Amino acid sequence: MHTKDIDRPFKPGDVSEEDIREELLQMESNPQLNTKSGFIRDDALQIMTFQEKHLSYLREHPKVNPIPYLANLKTMIKIRK
Repeated sequence: MHTKDIDRPFKPGDVSEEDIREELLQMESNPQLNTKSGFIRDDALQIMTFQEKHLSYLREHPKVNPIPYLANLKTMIKIRK
């Protein structure tokens, strides 16, 4: 999956969780993006990884189109100098 696919209409099931996980892993490995975790789960008081945090959000909000979500996320976490 590439975030450049943002212009095409979204259909449920177009993007697999594995595609989303792969995109999030690519973001984590990019030194130009701030992917440090700081989110704490209430139930276990554990820090969630960047990937867990965003996968969890997308699971809880199934109507959110993951393609523009990931594109916007990438823009928001870009480290500016």
